[in-house]
Amino acid sequence: MIALPPPAIEATAATGFAPVLDNEYRYHIEQQRDDAGAVRRYTTDRSVRFRRTADGLVADMVIETVDGSLSGGPGAMFERAFATLRGRPIRYRLSDRGEVTDVIDRAAIWSALVDAIAAQGGSDPAKSAMLARLTAPLRAMPERQQVAMLGSMLTNLLAPDVLRLGVQPERPVRRPGAPPFGAGSEVTGTERIHAEGRELIAEERLTGDIAATGGRPGGRRTSSMVRAVDAATGMIVRQTSTVRIESGNAISIATTRITLRRPYGI
Repeated sequence: MIALPPPAIEATAATGFAPVLDNEYRYHIEQQRDDAGAVRRYTTDRSVRFRRTADGLVADMVIETVDGSLSGGPGAMFERAFATLRGRPIRYRLSDRGEVTDVIDRAAIWSALVDAIAAQGGSDPAKSAMLARLTAPLRAMPERQQVAMLGSMLTNLLAPDVLRLGVQPERPVRRPGAPPFGAGSEVTGTERIHAEGRELIAEERLTGDIAATGGRPGGRRTSSMVRAVDAATGMIVRQTSTVRIESGNAISIATTRITLRRPYGI
């Protein structure tokens, strides 16, 4: 008699995604940006819990902490806006492949985010007017794009694509360049996936030319990303990504680290 694999393993093999249900995953995310020696840091902690309902798979995510700031301008405004969601559960509907299909109360959450950006004008009429122009297209953003933007806070903790691919030898990759790369450009590099114990390790390195825009010179962008993924669930255990941009005499390096602290007890 042939023993059948446990349901979780079957699900993972078929979809690349089988998180432990009713279990709290806790992640620590740390970002550092070095712009010509000026270093900024930003950290945040998030918790995620998956459940199976009559309507399918759902995930409840909570932003637990936010500390620091990476940038000025619109980047800082969005960071401060997302910080206003701290402690507020965000509920996602997911496909069995780990794709976000909807955000419950999306309209209310999106409105709160946009309002938090607009409120940063305070009593300064000029700044308030500038923020009104900035938030107008955000308020009119199509629902699908809102779901994608809100969903990215969850999907950057998941890696079902790595499990679906499985072990892959190193191979060259060539892809069309998307912004900030120039139109018609190509991004080239290498990628591979190998196994280490209960984890799959996915490595990717890409390089391409950045288009000159708005009076700013073009440059060269090099990125690397290493993801350690739990082969039983499709959840990221560790991830380090680095982006280096050389433009003229200026060099910018941004590094992001994601670490699973529970249930691994890190």
